[in-house]
Amino acid sequence: MPKEWSESYSLHHAAIDAQHQELFRLANSVEVLEPKETTKEVLASLIKQFFNYMREHFVDEELYMQSIDYPLLTVHQKQHEDIITAMTDLLKNTKGIEALQTKMKIVSHKWLVEHILENDLKIVKWLKESNSIELDDYVIL
Repeated sequence: MPKEWSESYSLHHAAIDAQHQELFRLANSVEVLEPKETTKEVLASLIKQFFNYMREHFVDEELYMQSIDYPLLTVHQKQHEDIITAMTDLLKNTKGIEALQTKMKIVSHKWLVEHILENDLKIVKWLKESNSIELDDYVIL
């Protein structure tokens, strides 16, 4: 079932939030494909888009965390590396279009939603708790 972006996922950073929304869109594109009607080329293209966009997003997100002196940056970078490694392994080791699509449905939403909810939102919590930055004033375009 496709997942919808929610403002409750917001990091109060316009560019990062826009990237998260695009990742949701890409993950949902994989989710709604009909396995019996999807060609290998279509699925491969979507997975490549998702993978490349995710890597680009991780770089931007890490630069943002560095700019605010986020204390869990190193831990977060390791999580990003683990996601990229797991996705690379998935792409290398899954044979057949239906198996690949099924796994992509599971892992894209698992990584996407769980990573945002369990890890990215810690950034907002830290900003609030540290009182170092007013979130309403700290929306970067």
